[in-house]
Formats: sequence, C-alpha cells, structure tokens
Amino acid sequence: MGFISTALRIAEKDLKTEFRRFYEILSILTFSVSSILVCSFAWGESVVTRPEIAAAALWVILFFASVLAFTTSFAREADRGTLSGLKTLPCSPLAILLGKIIYSIILLSFILFILLAFSMVFLNLTLTEKFTDFLIIFLLGVVDLSFAGSFISGLVMFSEGKTLLLSFLLFPVCMPVLIPAVLATENIINGASIGNIAPELKLLIAFIFVIISVTTLTFKFVLEE
Repeated sequence: MGFISTALRIAEKDLKTEFRRFYEILSILTFSVSSILVCSFAWGESVVTRPEIAAAALWVILFFASVLAFTTSFAREADRGTLSGLKTLPCSPLAILLGKIIYSIILLSFILFILLAFSMVFLNLTLTEKFTDFLIIFLLGVVDLSFAGSFISGLVMFSEGKTLLLSFLLFPVCMPVLIPAVLATENIINGASIGNIAPELKLLIAFIFVIISVTTLTFKFVLEE
C-alpha cells in the first residue's frame, strides 16, 4: 500500500464512520448555527458595523467546532480498540496521521461552508464580492487547524481526560493560526485585497511547515506510546 493511498483509505473509513453516526456531525452543526444565532441576537447591528467582531466570532465558532471534531479523531480508535489494527498496517505512522488530517480537512470544510452560509444570512456578511479571498483564508485556517488538531488528538488519545486535555492544549497551539486568520478576515471584510493581507497569509503558511516538521519528527513515538 502506498503512502498516499493508505492515508486516503483511512480518511475514507473515518468519513464513512462519521456519516453513519450522523448525530455527531449534527451536534457540531447545531453548535455552530446556534452560536451564529446567539451572536446575531446579542450584538445586532454592531456585527455589521464592526468587522473585527464578525471576524473574531467566525473563527472562535470554527475553532470550538473543530474541538468537537478532533475529540473523536484518534479517541474513537483508542476506545474501540481499532488502533492496534491501524498499527499493523504496512505503512508509516505518518500515513495514519495524514489520513486523519485529510478526514479533518473534509469535515471542517463541510462545517465551514454551512457556517459561512448562515453568517451571510444572520450576520449580514457580504461574502460574494470577496468570496475567493475568504476561501483562501478559511481553507488555510482549516488546514492549519486540521494538522494541529489531529496531532494533538493523537497525543492525548491514551489520557483519561482526553476531551478536556485536548481543549487545553489545542488553544495555545492554535493561537498562531487564529490571530492572523482573524486579522486577515477583518481586513477582507473592510475591503482589503488579497495582497494587503500577505503577512497574515505567510504566517498561516509558515505554521503548516512548522507543524509538519514537528509531526514528522515525533508522531511515530506518539503512536507507540
């Protein structure tokens, strides 16, 4: 089995499992949509007149939705005893991690599009004019969150308090993602072009390379322990 093909099969398996247990996705979507509704009713017109509020709200909601998704990433394998089966696959441990990352990217992208659709309705955000710019920012953010979240999910999967520990570890690790992502989103809402947010995009891309370096060096030990 090739590296990429193994990762794709693991991602496919996880997606099939996730959509068979659709109540888990439904709970994440319910949280995201209800959070948008709360922001709309609580802040009203200030969400439209102050882009920094809308940008921060979108990324905070997406972050906590990702926490709910990462909670079941590796924990499901550890709880069901299927992790030993993954370890016996004739592949690198990084292929298993890549499969979880691909699964997380697809799941978070699905949640993201639902979140943006409801934001256009309830937060009165006009995303159509700068849709490509928004897409670049959010997809980079989703990839960053998926890399970091999948790695930390594997790191805490043997812990008894893995759900709480995941939240505690993921937030500081993802701060280098959330801060430039919020700033870039705010600037785009204010009418800036993609060239004006180049520093924020470079930070988001740099984070991918940093987390790839960390996972490449350490994940094989994480999976063994």
